Amino acid sequence: LHNVVDSVYCQNGYIADNHDFLALPNGNYVLFSYDEQIYAMDTVVPGGDPNALVEGLVIQELDSNHNVIFEWKSWDHFHVTDNTYLAPWTQTNLPFIHCNAIDIDFDGHFLISSRGLDEITKIHRITGDVIWRWGGSQNEFSFINDYPFTHQHSIRSLGGNRYLLYDNGNHSAQYTGGVNLSRGVEYKLDTVLMTATKVWEFVHPDSLYTPSIGGIQRLPNGNTLIDFGNLQSLNIGSIVTEVDSNNQIVFQLEYDNGGNLYRAQKFDWFFFSPNSGCTDPLACNYDSTATIDDGSCTYPDTTAAIFTNTSVYHPTNGWDAYNVSCPGCNDGWIAINISGGAPPFTFLWSNGSTSDSIYNLFAGTYSVIITDGNGCSSSISTNLTEAPLSTKEYVIQKKCLKVVTLLGIETKVKANQTLFYIYDDGVVEKRIIIE
Repeated sequence: LHNVVDSVYCQNGYIADNHDFLALPNGNYVLFSYDEQIYAMDTVVPGGDPNALVEGLVIQELDSNHNVIFEWKSWDHFHVTDNTYLAPWTQTNLPFIHCNAIDIDFDGHFLISSRGLDEITKIHRITGDVIWRWGGSQNEFSFINDYPFTHQHSIRSLGGNRYLLYDNGNHSAQYTGGVNLSRGVEYKLDTVLMTATKVWEFVHPDSLYTPSIGGIQRLPNGNTLIDFGNLQSLNIGSIVTEVDSNNQIVFQLEYDNGGNLYRAQKFDWFFFSPNSGCTDPLACNYDSTATIDDGSCTYPDTTAAIFTNTSVYHPTNGWDAYNVSCPGCNDGWIAINISGGAPPFTFLWSNGSTSDSIYNLFAGTYSVIITDGNGCSSSISTNLTEAPLSTKEYVIQKKCLKVVTLLGIETKVKANQTLFYIYDDGVVEKRIIIE
């Protein structure tokens, strides 16, 4: 089951963007919002639009009660001219940042990927100060053995100043002299010498290029999962590739054309412990919590309780009996009368006995449920009609314990004397046999 445990929104009037979101182990949440505002670009560049719509970025960290405990705004740190692709910045609409990923570095500070700026930015989690800017027009690092990434996605900290990202490579051709290529790439940063050294990369053997979307994930076993997201220019859908530490492809998932996958991630989905039991809803011992059938399902027995007769007999003394039988029943079987206007009757079939009697029944519909030792139940209903007084074969005869005189002296049955007959059900009858 997929149960909603929380719904998280940006606070202070901002609307959360859907590119990335973090739910932290301490219960906090991290999310960001695009913040578009009217800006007088004619005060920034010649010919600028005085009513230009300029994109800003707001990052928020919320506690578990959705209170804002950190808020960062790009207006205090980024400048629209940082995006040189938009030069001369005279457009009416200037979406110059386009943040698409956020992560927390090994020292607890924020990392963001801004596709429009070709930049990874590290932001102090308490003061909001920019710690460093890597890539793009404001780059502070020298690339030692690599060309700069462009329009990247999915920045992830690997710890120890090592970083993994998906380089869409929208402008890679101008550095390589070939065609644009997308890749997964890992760097080691030296924040003293301010250098970026490439320590790993993977370019797909089919020379895949995705001008937008995509992602990358380093797996616990050292493999890397790469999502080549938008491949429509090649008339194919996204391709998800897992490679080992030697860049050998060990898994690949290919989508049909039009199947654009923004990000792919791989996890061990141990959200619940497997529970063995009966998974068949038709079984008597069905277990709604069971996820693995263990072959223990049991079903109602086809042998139902039977009303031996179809009518009841009410003699003048008010005494009557009605037989209920359960052929094939044995120890552990229980029959319960549940309807018909009579008190509930319970029988435990045991020691080979498969029959019992119900007393003081009246005409009507009766239902008997039998439950076996496995908890399975079955039932039968019968409509009982009142028999004429002559129908004595339905009476279960009482056993006469003894015959006594008026003085209580036990005697044999004799004619022309008043005698008292004492039965095993406690009834005492006075009789005179006349000859």
